[in-house]
Amino acid sequence: MSDDAPDAKIIINAIVDLMIQGDSIREEISELKKQLKASHDIPVATITKVATIIRKSILEQEQEKWDEILELVEQCS
Repeated sequence: MSDDAPDAKIIINAIVDLMIQGDSIREEISELKKQLKASHDIPVATITKVATIIRKSILEQEQEKWDEILELVEQCS
């Protein structure tokens, strides 16, 4: 390890700090989901799915999956 390399303790502490922040963020997300479920009666799984679709900008891909599922349901009904 070179003399100008950061101390391992500093790096580990930075990782721990980020892990703590991640825990706090997950808890806040969970509380927001509960709040939305209570106020709008939307299932948590649906809230998670919608948020993921928006975050990843994958609405078109999800729509294609549902189109395939609906087509299969129609064929089997």
